[in-house]
Amino acid sequence: MEHEEVDVRAGRGCNQARVSLVQHRDSSTTRRPTRGDDVEYIGADDGLPTAIMEVAGTRRHVKLDSGARYTMAGTDWMQYGDRVARAAPVDYVEGIGGFLLDVVGVWEFSMRNIFGEVIRVEACIVSGCTDEFLLGVDFMRGHGAMMDFERNEVRYTTAGRAVVIPFRTHGDTENARVAAVRMVRRTELAGCTVTPIEVSVAADDGEVGIFLPTENTGAVMLAATVTKVKNGRVLVPAVNAKDDKARLPARRELGQWIPLSSDVEVLRVSGELQRGRINEWLDGLGNSQEPLEDEENVNIGVVDEGSRQLITKLLRVYRHLTADKGDCPPATSLSTEHHIDTGDAAPIMLKRRRQAQSESTVVEENVRKMLAAGVIEEGDGAWGFPVVLVRKKDGETKR
Repeated sequence: MEHEEVDVRAGRGCNQARVSLVQHRDSSTTRRPTRGDDVEYIGADDGLPTAIMEVAGTRRHVKLDSGARYTMAGTDWMQYGDRVARAAPVDYVEGIGGFLLDVVGVWEFSMRNIFGEVIRVEACIVSGCTDEFLLGVDFMRGHGAMMDFERNEVRYTTAGRAVVIPFRTHGDTENARVAAVRMVRRTELAGCTVTPIEVSVAADDGEVGIFLPTENTGAVMLAATVTKVKNGRVLVPAVNAKDDKARLPARRELGQWIPLSSDVEVLRVSGELQRGRINEWLDGLGNSQEPLEDEENVNIGVVDEGSRQLITKLLRVYRHLTADKGDCPPATSLSTEHHIDTGDAAPIMLKRRRQAQSESTVVEENVRKMLAAGVIEEGDGAWGFPVVLVRKKDGETKR
């Protein structure tokens, strides 16, 4: 019976459309069973960019399918919209793998993005698919929308105002940069104050990440913040350094959101910095009792005796970092890598400083030592900066 239905549909000619739907088998799902113990259901391709929209008071995933000619939705979405009194543009759709699904009609939906803007979308309801919503090329073309994968957002203009729909891409989360972080609403900051502001993040609830400010906001300074997403938003402290009020407009781009990978542990600071607990922590790190060499001559830079004792203990535990053991100071040979994200900025190559031939020999020797110690690595990029030689107190010259 099923094969006959496929043959009839195939005879209809061109009245079909392709969508990024695939057949899944999952023994843990509660959907209608088929052969054996597995259950088959229709879902969207997991690699599609995904936006989070509010529909009828519920936050739901909307996937962006640039390979779908028309916007499609599963039957569960019918309860959130209204049927449109016109024929569907196609009779059925073809998923990945060639399976066919009937189109039962067209529904109109009213959605809100994270900025509270109302977006109206018409979608073909597909029988056999339940909870998926695929935003197709018809929506993009009808609004003149542009998908920006650099900032991970869809942008278009309607009635003289800009509309922004942040989306999330799936794949390798290491060093991932999600959507550009923007102001949720227009906010006024009082003079000389620190105010928590709400910014938008295209991420699932509960995700922990780092907000990294990258844009110039004048007298308003934003702090790099480790925080958790709730309802597509996070709180970031903003410092207004002026005596006058400052305003941050809605949808203004502020920075980037970098998700933390699962192997990163975030430590909570809640009563953990009491002096007694810090002493216990230092004692557990290693030998914090044996004095340093020339400890009485160590200039810590604090007057408070309690704070001086804590810092002295820390220096005792990590005494090997201050010991001169050869080519490079141990403090510069730790297993720490520094990364500067230059984005799409043009490379900069500064001219070399004029120096004596003997100084060139010193530079080459220092570079050789640091390469051997693993402090630096060779590069072949177009970026370049001059070397600065500094004579240390012990008479040795370092770069």
